[in-house]
Amino acid sequence: MLVVCEGTVTEKQYLDGLKDHLRAIPVEVVDYECVGKGRDPHSTVELAIRLRDKAHRRARAQRDAFLAYDAVWCVVDVDDHATLGSALSLARRKGVNLVVSHPCFEVWLLLHFQELSAGTTRPEVVRKLQDHIKGYNKNIPVNFPFERHDLARQRALRADPEHCEVNRIGGNPSTNVWLLVDAMKRSGKAGDRR
Repeated sequence: MLVVCEGTVTEKQYLDGLKDHLRAIPVEVVDYECVGKGRDPHSTVELAIRLRDKAHRRARAQRDAFLAYDAVWCVVDVDDHATLGSALSLARRKGVNLVVSHPCFEVWLLLHFQELSAGTTRPEVVRKLQDHIKGYNKNIPVNFPFERHDLARQRALRADPEHCEVNRIGGNPSTNVWLLVDAMKRSGKAGDRR
């Protein structure tokens, strides 16, 4: 499993911590920062496709199917990205699982602590998250309650019951990061059987 994140700190730290919590050994989480004026969802999906295709070429050349990825996921925010629509289209065409948090990834983190049902902004979400994580500033603390991922999933579904598929944008607030978490849990179980 390959996971490419739009963000370079929070998403990667959360997914690495969750991977450790789930003991999902076959999960590789890659952080991504676009060179230039910032990050954008379309570039994130393009990077995921390049990494996937490179791994598949290496697998064919070495005749080792285990070098290829079984699944590719991207984690992006809605924010004010002009490329989100093209990223969704590209992900659908190229078989990439794109999960979207609206307005930001921190919605998923906040759902580990509380319900969130009214429309919100990134600064409001971060402020609420700071009520639960003292001094929060993009870094996930080592004592983050990863074990509450199922509770966060339930809260995400209550916030936007329709946001239950990859490659779509939900309402504000919403996140379908739980789809990736479910895939990581399945991946970890598959890894335990080997």
